[in-house]
Amino acid sequence: MIYSKIFIPPLILGSVWPAVSSARAGAEPPPFAAPVSPRDGNPEPTPTAVRPLSLAAAIAEAVAQSPALRVIEADIDSARGDTLTAQTKPSPELFFAPGLKRVREGDGTHHEFKGTIALTQQFVFPGKRELLISIAERNVELRKLGIEGLRFQLAAAVRKTFYELLAAQGVVSLRRQQLESAQTFQQAATKRAASGYASDFEAVKSQGDVINAKKMLTAAQGEIASARVELNSLLGRDPSAPLEVDGTLDAPPERPLADLLAAALAENPSLRVQAMQAEIAGLSLRKARLARKPEFSVGPSLEYSKSEQVLSLGATVSLPNKNYGRGEILTATAEQRKVLAETERLRREITGAVAKAATQLTTARNQLALYSPAYLEQLKAVVEQAEKSYAQNATSLLIYLDAKRTYFDTLADYYEAVASVATHRAELESAVGVPLELKSSPSTP
Repeated sequence: MIYSKIFIPPLILGSVWPAVSSARAGAEPPPFAAPVSPRDGNPEPTPTAVRPLSLAAAIAEAVAQSPALRVIEADIDSARGDTLTAQTKPSPELFFAPGLKRVREGDGTHHEFKGTIALTQQFVFPGKRELLISIAERNVELRKLGIEGLRFQLAAAVRKTFYELLAAQGVVSLRRQQLESAQTFQQAATKRAASGYASDFEAVKSQGDVINAKKMLTAAQGEIASARVELNSLLGRDPSAPLEVDGTLDAPPERPLADLLAAALAENPSLRVQAMQAEIAGLSLRKARLARKPEFSVGPSLEYSKSEQVLSLGATVSLPNKNYGRGEILTATAEQRKVLAETERLRREITGAVAKAATQLTTARNQLALYSPAYLEQLKAVVEQAEKSYAQNATSLLIYLDAKRTYFDTLADYYEAVASVATHRAELESAVGVPLELKSSPSTP
């Protein structure tokens, strides 16, 4: 979320100046580390105090309340059941067939009992069951990777929205102080016009500044409301519930592009999921090829009658069929090619997204570094001098308004650059797939 204009009265620079002066000109961008007041963004004080939420607490709450994670956890249990099924050997089968045997003796016949009982055990072709177990186990790992990826993407969404709300809270604070400054100017202009030191134009112009300040304050409060609804939804709360955040908009550590690309290709959850799917596709192709191999059953049988008993050992095997399994093999081969192509496409998309986000973050850093502490201090001094001169009727309205406009426009661009760094940081982390502060180049000590 980038704010095109952020008007800041002269008195605000003193409150954020310690954070700005801690950075050297032209080196690291001055961090916007001023804490945000818990009341910022509320048109009226809330009846009960709302405890500000930190970024870590927001991410933990979003992960704990996510229904999508619970769905995947249920899928993991289901996949574990498939693994148990694959590990279970076929049970032996007991066959029993009672009947009557007709016996002819001389000129007469009689009947006697005859029964057949058989016990058979089915055996799968060597390697089939192990392959089914491997596929089932990898399906469990695939769902675990899905949980890991969903957790990170959820954390990235919370982090981005958290930064937007944090920036919005800061902007509301600045808009309120701008309104106070405009009201002070209106009082001074009214007195000058009443005493004959200025025309009625100054009073009318000051009233327009107050109206403009109120309008921008209302717009900033709308930005807070929008960000609050989005963050509440991610946290699983009532979208209209009161919510304040507490933190700083610090610039992330710099990482070389090669390091970021290596981290993305090695750790990005989406790529890891895709790699597991490619592995499962290869195993499925092997399974389709093994499906043509026959399964067989072996076991003893006993035929019993009063006059004879026959004990035998039998075996059953399926006859080969040249067309059996060809369709499954063709389908599995096509699925493997599809997964491999999807993997390559995803790698290209991720590397492109990382390179783009890294370039945007570098640009935002460089823009923020242009606002050196020395320049901001000089700008503050010029505005303070113009205010004093105007209050003492020692300068014209035109000079005062020009100094104030320059001051506001410059600080507006500065805070826009601060928000841009925070936004592009969140976008880069989402593209890489891991938090930037947790990954470093292997060559870095």
